[in-house]
Amino acid sequence: MESLSSSPPLNLTRRFLAYKFFTNLWFVSAVWLYFYRLFVTDQQVGILDSAAFALGLLAEIPSGALADRFGRSKLVKVGQCLVGIGLLIQVFGASFLAFFIGQSFFMIGVSFASGADEALFFEKFNFDRASKDWRNLLTLGSQTALVATLLATIIGGWLHGINPQWPWILTGLSFFISVAIIWPIQDSSTHQKTDFSSEVISHLKSIKDGILQFAKPELWLYLPIIITVQALFYACGYGMLKLVLLDRFHFDPFMGSIAVAICALITIGVLSIVKRFSERLNGNHAIITISLGSVFCLLLSIPDISHWGFIVILGLYAGERILYPFISEAINLHAPNQYRATTLSVASFLRAIPYVFLGPIIGTLNTQHHLEYFLSGWAILIVMAILYFLRLHKFSH
Repeated sequence: MESLSSSPPLNLTRRFLAYKFFTNLWFVSAVWLYFYRLFVTDQQVGILDSAAFALGLLAEIPSGALADRFGRSKLVKVGQCLVGIGLLIQVFGASFLAFFIGQSFFMIGVSFASGADEALFFEKFNFDRASKDWRNLLTLGSQTALVATLLATIIGGWLHGINPQWPWILTGLSFFISVAIIWPIQDSSTHQKTDFSSEVISHLKSIKDGILQFAKPELWLYLPIIITVQALFYACGYGMLKLVLLDRFHFDPFMGSIAVAICALITIGVLSIVKRFSERLNGNHAIITISLGSVFCLLLSIPDISHWGFIVILGLYAGERILYPFISEAINLHAPNQYRATTLSVASFLRAIPYVFLGPIIGTLNTQHHLEYFLSGWAILIVMAILYFLRLHKFSH
């Protein structure tokens, strides 16, 4: 197999990897909850988290339509600026209202960039749809992102002990740097301007068309996995589940940061193995394997296994990164070019929407020391999703 540098343009590859690096410098990843606790209660954190995620989800699907209509490049740049602004509002406001406003900016920015950045680079690289190069590049991008996460998690945990504001400031600045990195990249296609009412009608049609892509058998196949397995990974990676589990496994904040960093380091190696054997891997088989692994992680979390819970954190952490390229590849291959960003945005919406309801549930059950109800219940849902996936896959072939 040819190396990535011999296939896509080298300069564009470097920009893609640099973009992935700076948009994954999450200095706050393992300490954000502890910063919140300096100013608000855990109950307020739960309300804030759920409300902010709900607001971000409202912008999720239209973001893809806006990207398709006005240009992915513009929307990605605006989105990442909003993310940076949202982080800085929170750190300097340091109150419930500031957290809500900042989180709103943050989530809207994430929604604007979600799907649009990936579709932008996919368009610029102009890969053959049957090629494995896009999956390989995404895997390399995931490795780069994990290096950034590894460094930022360790540094962020250390900085939090010195000044709790510094991790937030550095994370915000990283997103502004990511905008500078992709600033020269423009859309290949042009976008014609029309009057407002026509644009509204076009947006609604684009959203509908993006949703309808999942009515096609080749994409409907992946819905059960997206709304259960990827939703679990979302609750762990972007919500409070990871920190709740670390606390359940008796990790203190500092050791929890180290555990997350080690997970990133190990996952980099796992992704290298996946990339090396990518030509031999069947995407659907990989999806099933990762889904079964997530069930194992949930069930293993029910008893008190103390620091052995690191296995669970590693499984959920690595599973998210390994699964992502396979789901993305499936959507990119089967979604028409004009609806690709919208379809990817719909997929992001579907994996994220369960957390609006799961956030308060996880928080409440954990407070009542009954988190095992969630763990066992969601494991059952994933098993059902796997069986449904296998059934659909069988009939589609």
